Amino acid sequence: SQKNDENGNCSGEGIEFPTTNLYELESRVLTDHWSIPYKREESLGKCLIASTYLARLGLSDSDENCKRFMDRCMPEAFKKLLTSSAVHKWGTEIHEGIYNMLMLLVDLVAERVKQDPIPVGLLSVLTMAFNPDNEYHFKNRMKVCQRNWAEVFGEGNMHAVSPISTFQKEPHGWLVDLVNRFAELGGFSAIQSKLNSEDIELGAISALVQPFGVCAEYLNSSVVQPMLDPIIHKMIKYVQNVEEKDLKDKRLVSIPELLSGIKLLCMRFQPDLVTAVDDLRLDILLRMLKSPHFSAKMNSLKEV
Repeated sequence: SQKNDENGNCSGEGIEFPTTNLYELESRVLTDHWSIPYKREESLGKCLIASTYLARLGLSDSDENCKRFMDRCMPEAFKKLLTSSAVHKWGTEIHEGIYNMLMLLVDLVAERVKQDPIPVGLLSVLTMAFNPDNEYHFKNRMKVCQRNWAEVFGEGNMHAVSPISTFQKEPHGWLVDLVNRFAELGGFSAIQSKLNSEDIELGAISALVQPFGVCAEYLNSSVVQPMLDPIIHKMIKYVQNVEEKDLKDKRLVSIPELLSGIKLLCMRFQPDLVTAVDDLRLDILLRMLKSPHFSAKMNSLKEV
């Protein structure tokens, strides 16, 4: 393992995290007057590439600086790039740069989600990146795909597609690119195998479902539905069987969030179950509200 150069950059097989870039990035992101670099050779790009490399080696969580980047600086950077009202003032070059940063984010999450523990924080950043309603995707909703995904997956086997009915209007091609890239790197398969594992916690299931829930209308049902249907049914059954004594369990705070993700999937894949899921959401909230446990009551009120 070679030493980094004086700028803290990875060279050759060196696997140290570029701390100099991290400090620079923090000073630019975690401030009111922020300016976030959007080129591969700049701080955000370098930190994302280094994190992906460490994740591939199973070291991203044990490297202190990498973890600091993934937990704090990176989510804030993407939140500002995707949801700030400033998005609408930026020129084409910046938007294309952000697209490249999002691709690097997808590379990182796809690599990290193959390992344990399930990266709940990273998945929430991916959910933000896959949300067609954020400012960035709204601004770029007329863009078409940058790659021909039929060549990658075969005709009709893409994981995400532009909706036929609105194709003339809003292809959302860049979003479709991100979801298909995640699939190409094995992200979908990794999430499927995690969802099928026996001892998975409710919060982790919710985290794994959310990215698909937000972009459900762009998913190709013939490819994705067989993968998600079993989990939809399994989770509905699980929530139906929750007993009173379970309501005090802190882990159950994830149920309302999980059900809202499941509802979004049902609207796309199982429309006949939407009402049942809504009823289940209200039922569990009412039960939490009636529960003698203070935290259950408060979580229910927050959700209502």
